[in-house]
Amino acid sequence: MTTVSVVSVEDDTIEEALNRAIDLIEGDQAIRDKKMIAVKPNLCRPKSSSSGTTTDPRIVEALVRRVNSLADCQINIVETNNAQTNADETFRRLGYQDLCRRYNNVRCVNLSKDRRVQVHLDGDIFRSILVPESMIFCDCLISVAKLKTHVDYRYTGVLKNQYGFLLSRARRVRYHGFMSKAIADLNRFYRPDLSIVDGLVGMEGFGPVDGAPRRVGRLIASMDPVAADAVGAQLIGIQPSSVEYLRYAEKKGIGTTRGLRVVGCDLANRLPSFASIPSRYLWLSSIALTLGRYSTYLNGLAEVVRLARSVLSTVGFPELQRRMSYIALSRLVFETIFKIDE
Repeated sequence: MTTVSVVSVEDDTIEEALNRAIDLIEGDQAIRDKKMIAVKPNLCRPKSSSSGTTTDPRIVEALVRRVNSLADCQINIVETNNAQTNADETFRRLGYQDLCRRYNNVRCVNLSKDRRVQVHLDGDIFRSILVPESMIFCDCLISVAKLKTHVDYRYTGVLKNQYGFLLSRARRVRYHGFMSKAIADLNRFYRPDLSIVDGLVGMEGFGPVDGAPRRVGRLIASMDPVAADAVGAQLIGIQPSSVEYLRYAEKKGIGTTRGLRVVGCDLANRLPSFASIPSRYLWLSSIALTLGRYSTYLNGLAEVVRLARSVLSTVGFPELQRRMSYIALSRLVFETIFKIDE
């Protein structure tokens, strides 16, 4: 049975709450004796944690202290450039560089500047992804997400936090129409060993960046990222089954939303539901994402037609038949239309 901890937290009990949340799920096993640990906070904008937008650096510092009590290791706090500024500036403005100066084994890593390797994925949407060198060599990933609503997908937490590993800011928008598949693919490669959700202050309404802060006073932790998000969604009044990418991730075996053992705080005593956006906006968003998805498919189809014209004019159909089976040709067409290289 998958265990998820939900622990009360206040500004003056952060370290105590973080340690209890990890203890309740026996999370030390994910950390002990590791040599290179990556900590991925949600730093999608250079806005303070009190706005409900970004992960509280005090929670990350409490995590660093816990890790240092268990392992002699390098800790990299990792993030990519966001839509407003680069990750280095975000680290500076939100206090993460100050945190790194306090610990000799901790550094902030802008993955957008890292050397990268093209890794074959054969996912549902990505044929391959660009992986920063820093992530190739890490042996433990801890995702420290923020508890928020999302204008397009109702809820965002741990699984969506891995979307930040996509290295191109410009191309991330292109993938929004394929969000469930993209998140599943990314979490197959970047599946967190330990998942933590910062619910000290969350965000409701037009999340993940333009909503209103909402004080919740909870930390969530699990070894299963899908389970952590299922409980996070429930905590703010969202049915996990209504979050498409959660259903899809569960279908793909990344984790589970069912039969969870919740320890710590009783979910029956959760706070009133978070305010969401009006349903008409969700409807319009759904239309926009669908159109974007089919636009990508049409671009892929156009590429297939271009390639077909080039090949047939060069070698002719009989020679193409000799070189490729119908199955191989069909696979090539399918992957050109329906899959993406980052």
